[in-house]
Amino acid sequence: MSTVPSAPALPLVPPPVFSAALRDDPTTLASLDDVRISPTAIVRALSCALVGTSLFGLALGSFNGSALQMVSSALKAPMLLLGTTALCFPAFFVMQLTQVQRPLSLRSALSVQAHALAATAVWWGALALPLLFLASTAHHYRLAQGLALVVGAVGGLAGLRRFRQRFRLRSSLGDHNLLRGSMAAYFALYGVVGAQLSWFLRPFVGDPERGFELVRGLESNFFAFVLGPLWS
Repeated sequence: MSTVPSAPALPLVPPPVFSAALRDDPTTLASLDDVRISPTAIVRALSCALVGTSLFGLALGSFNGSALQMVSSALKAPMLLLGTTALCFPAFFVMQLTQVQRPLSLRSALSVQAHALAATAVWWGALALPLLFLASTAHHYRLAQGLALVVGAVGGLAGLRRFRQRFRLRSSLGDHNLLRGSMAAYFALYGVVGAQLSWFLRPFVGDPERGFELVRGLESNFFAFVLGPLWS
């Protein structure tokens, strides 16, 4: 009696853009060479950042069940991440030009930044479904805001960590003069700019008592809102 051999199970391999966003393989060091950096890889990383961030925004806007708020937040979340990067990237590029003996080319710097954004977005996208469930079933506005801040912080820290890893890999091709103080200053700048831009683009989590709002305007600033109760 003959038996039909079963087909071998195919391994579950994540798409290359996800792998590049989250970790490095043995070929990463060579791929960071200016000659081998593909503009297509940068575009794919930015596309990954766009999709993951939109999913995060969609989950944020689900709190009050408003379709308009969900669409608005799905559009504004990528504006937040990409807008913060656009405002801060020139500072990073000039910093590494002046602080590193073998500075990155513009293409290498864009690759480092794009993959860091992709890492942030992958985590945001992965946490979008549980956030969607919690935000849509919670009946407490401050709790929904707190969940949004926690998920946002997780993705943001993952992106900064990935940024630091890839920058270290690139600089290790012949340069070990990476100044931690300069990187810390850049991360602080990125966080401050991102926080204020999020305040400008709010609400991401719609307030049921105020109805749908595309933006609320400045009305003070993010830091006065967060630190004000501590000072009073």
